[in-house]
Amino acid sequence: MTKISNVKTGVQGAPNDESPSKALLAPAETTVPDAAGRVIKLRRPGILAQYRLIEALGDAAASNDTYVRMVMPILYVVQIDDDAVPPLRTKAEVEALIQRLDDHGMRAVMEGMGELAAKAAEGDPAAIKKSS
Repeated sequence: MTKISNVKTGVQGAPNDESPSKALLAPAETTVPDAAGRVIKLRRPGILAQYRLIEALGDAAASNDTYVRMVMPILYVVQIDDDAVPPLRTKAEVEALIQRLDDHGMRAVMEGMGELAAKAAEGDPAAIKKSS
């Protein structure tokens, strides 16, 4: 069985339980620095978080796909420096996080999303099957 060491599983279970399937189901995480010196922790959001974001955005999301695509990356943000970022529930919270991240933070978030995509590609189930 192949061990995936670069994916933080966050899966509850036995301490030595590192099955590839459990690692693939768990959200990957990464941290990225931004140009302002902050460290931003990212985690791939689940589908429910995406639906909740659309609900929080209300009419802005219903009529503006571009706006939704611009806002979706902030769902990945779970921590800035030592401050946890709670789930976004209102449009005001969405806008406050955008303002807090500013250009430097958003660039770092986009970079981190690329890192998470690379981690997901490394954990491709087909790749695990080939190496078993």
